Amino acid sequence: MLLFLVTGATVTAQSVDDMMERYMEQNDDEEALEELMDEYSDALEDKMNLNDTMAYVPEWLLSSFQHELLRAYIMQHGYLLTWDELYLVNGMDSSTVERLKRFCTLEKPTSRIPHLRDMLRRGRHNLVVGTSLTMEKARGYKEDIYEGKPYRLYGRYRFKYKDYLSVQLSVDKDAGEGFFYGSRKQGFDLYSGHVMISNIGWLKGAVVGRYRLQFGQGLTLWSGSRAFLGWNASGIRYGRGICASSPFAENDYLQGTAVAVSLPYGLEMTAFYSYALRDASVDSLSGNASSISSSGYHRTTTEIAKRGSLGEHLYGGNLQWNRASLHLGVTAYRTYLTRDIQPKEYVYNHYTFRGNTNTNAGLDFSYRWRKVLLYGEGSLSQCGGRAGLVGLDFWINAENTFSIVYRNYSAKYYNLHSSTWGHQSQPQNESGLRLALQSRLPLKIDMLIQADLYRHPRMRYSCYSPSTGANVRTELTRQFSVGTDNRQSLQLRLSHRYSNFMRNDSQSSAAEYSVETYNRHLLYGDVDYRMRKVSFRTRVGWSSFCGESGDPCYGVVLLQDVQALLGDFSVGARVALFDVGNYDARLYVAERGLEYDNGGTSFYGKGMRFYLLARYNLKDRIIFGLKYSVTAYADRETVGSGYELIDKPYRQQLRLQVRVRF
Repeated sequence: MLLFLVTGATVTAQSVDDMMERYMEQNDDEEALEELMDEYSDALEDKMNLNDTMAYVPEWLLSSFQHELLRAYIMQHGYLLTWDELYLVNGMDSSTVERLKRFCTLEKPTSRIPHLRDMLRRGRHNLVVGTSLTMEKARGYKEDIYEGKPYRLYGRYRFKYKDYLSVQLSVDKDAGEGFFYGSRKQGFDLYSGHVMISNIGWLKGAVVGRYRLQFGQGLTLWSGSRAFLGWNASGIRYGRGICASSPFAENDYLQGTAVAVSLPYGLEMTAFYSYALRDASVDSLSGNASSISSSGYHRTTTEIAKRGSLGEHLYGGNLQWNRASLHLGVTAYRTYLTRDIQPKEYVYNHYTFRGNTNTNAGLDFSYRWRKVLLYGEGSLSQCGGRAGLVGLDFWINAENTFSIVYRNYSAKYYNLHSSTWGHQSQPQNESGLRLALQSRLPLKIDMLIQADLYRHPRMRYSCYSPSTGANVRTELTRQFSVGTDNRQSLQLRLSHRYSNFMRNDSQSSAAEYSVETYNRHLLYGDVDYRMRKVSFRTRVGWSSFCGESGDPCYGVVLLQDVQALLGDFSVGARVALFDVGNYDARLYVAERGLEYDNGGTSFYGKGMRFYLLARYNLKDRIIFGLKYSVTAYADRETVGSGYELIDKPYRQQLRLQVRVRF
């Protein structure tokens, strides 16, 4: 804590590691993380023009007020000419300016539409191929339960010219899936792609193939990334409308065509149609689907039978009006399934969607008045389901922002393509209040606090009664410059997370269920030291988990990261030691990997984890990547469970990748 009291200047912008860490701590959706990382990579390669007030700016790059105030400044004073001019914009600090320099340019926007010949000649080609393998054979391979070999194989080709043209083709085969034999005689398990054009005069966007749609606050229609607490307290989300889907998404995507056009008087209209095949469990007698599967795996006989067994037609449109500080949007669409959804009767799923058709319609808005930003969305679904969300961001001053978001989702609100604030995979059977405060304390300590109080009026999975809960997160961060040239930085972070929730007591009998309240504490301390070519990171984590009955359980993890840039080589390594009583007290940390192979690790049990990540950049054209990792346990003789059971106390994984850019 003494290091927090040292005076110094705030320096470098937050890194991709920070963003990934924040996202994975709050969401376990790896496909959505891939799309977030894809967006981050695109922003590095094709820098956005900060003077284009109509361009999409990601939430992780600028907060809502920074974005709004920047637009107002440019409209009043004209285009930015130098980076120093950014300091004249309210809400901009050195950390934000340094971050913008990495991802943006300062150019005068042009209305000139590039010729197709120029786009084809000046566009960038990007080819990525890779494979991954678990060296120890799991039970599914030893007993020939899995159809394929124990390696993943994937590839993606993309051609892109700025924000005007994008062409993408991708293939993927997960470990255990057939490859030119068995049920996959045609080769890969996944083939996908798209052709997309944008910002061509009145044509805002048009796509054929796989794509995503993001409107409003995500309550009516939003596919892809999930809402998460980033580097600021703001709760507003900015929908991109039509955008490309992750190359390897196997569930949360749309497939077909969508077109967005600009109309007079600030209007913009989008029309879309999608037909996609979903995996589902089908009853052989009735022909109905009992559930929709989102795993994307097709390794066993059961998984293969689910593949593409449910067709989904989706069609609709969006109309929005943007004028000065006001935005209004209307979205409506209809979903038709080729089979009826008839879930198995369980005590907790009385309000689960049933049937083969659903209609969703919603109205969203946002309005900024001085230092207040008001936003929200209301949505209806078939059979009278209702859902609503309203939020307010208050920009107190350049160093303090307050946000409040209230949500209320009825148990009968059905939506298969929604992603917004909440504690369940779908906005249903939940009400809650989210409060967040971002502040600069004395001695230049940045504080971020979030409190989320919620309740589920009806029973749900794992809790067979109405329930309540709370999540509280507190984070203190301090950055320092080191050395006379300010090219070295030291960042200290202390974060605490408390969660209170209710669930069924695992000791309850089948005839009588008992619900218990549980408490979980997570405490993390991080020291991140960065030099020009070397960086070090040390993390200490502690957890506790306790219910109304039973003894509390504790966990601790200590990890050390090091990354170095040695000419054309970049090398990173991590050593982690952990001792965690059980899964409920697990400690989670994000982990860097190769492109389209990022993720996180949950530590529980007693053992260690090590990984080595190396890249070689050949003339900025060809990048070779390798990652080796091993997790070893001292308290067990096997790793995994079910078909993934390995009869050794350790698991080794190897990943290889080649990326070609020209």
